[in-house]
Amino acid sequence: MRRELLYILTILCFAGMWISCSDDGGNDGEEPLTAPEVSVQNLSLKDAILPGRTVRLRANIINTTEAGLQWFVDGKEVSTDTIFEFSSVKEGAFRIKVTAFNRLGTASDSLDIQVMDGFKISDITNWTGSGENQSMLAIQWITGEVENWSNPEDRDVFFRAWGYRWEKANPPTGHDMIVDIAKKDPRLFIIVASDSNLGMTIRGFGYDIDGDGIEIQSEDLEYGDRTLKGIHLTEADFKDGIYEQKEADVNMDGFNVISGGDYWIGGWYVVYPSYWLGSGEAVLESKEYEYSGLYAGNRLLENEEWHTWTFSPINNAEKNILPIPRLLKAAPNN
Repeated sequence: MRRELLYILTILCFAGMWISCSDDGGNDGEEPLTAPEVSVQNLSLKDAILPGRTVRLRANIINTTEAGLQWFVDGKEVSTDTIFEFSSVKEGAFRIKVTAFNRLGTASDSLDIQVMDGFKISDITNWTGSGENQSMLAIQWITGEVENWSNPEDRDVFFRAWGYRWEKANPPTGHDMIVDIAKKDPRLFIIVASDSNLGMTIRGFGYDIDGDGIEIQSEDLEYGDRTLKGIHLTEADFKDGIYEQKEADVNMDGFNVISGGDYWIGGWYVVYPSYWLGSGEAVLESKEYEYSGLYAGNRLLENEEWHTWTFSPINNAEKNILPIPRLLKAAPNN
């Protein structure tokens, strides 16, 4: 009897040890339970959206075992799914927070989404071309009197947009779009020049505000051991809105606008055209733009793509001037 009791106690002892090891994660087939880690991934790649539009977010969780999930908008719980789609018809800043938790701990991550009205494709009134796809040309001029181009006052910025339609089966280049729009709009003037290695380059954009033509004049420029000669141009020098620079020793920097009230900005040695790309129905923030490393003639258009031009000084800072989306308006139809 005593021997049988000892046998039973031995079995119970081993069983208890096995249960204890299982609770501690000692099973070779299971990872030990740890506190979760979580981060928010912005699948839409936009921190600002139009009212009523959606931004898609995903919670990326590490250590998902027994983990729960909660999404909050300004402190109010809104979802427990891995993917959360945020939308609001109300403008303002919204704090989006995700929390992952289990019995060992809690982790959170958050980001801010700005809902704002802004200039969008449907606001464009001046369209060129035909086809099911559409791209946008936007040009940001600054008045010649401004000394600090990096931080101009709002009143000194003239920022306008045109629309361009094209066939999906035959995408044109960014250069094609600029030339076609200039041909259609008699107020838009372009200077181009050939680069022997990379094709045509954009040297300047002009805009005739009052419809009486444009007149610009540059002075001689000493550049290194070269003298670049000044040049005088009127609308008669532009064929279908385009003037092609063919002489290498001509100064395309520092044009003075002689025709009152008009805009001109451009250059190549002192300032140069900065080429930016945006995408979607609207580009609401400067940081959404990506600098293009290609000339316009080397880049094929994509649907709902914004091709935006600013002009940047060439100096030691090497800073490209960003577009200012909140100042963008539609170029009037002609």
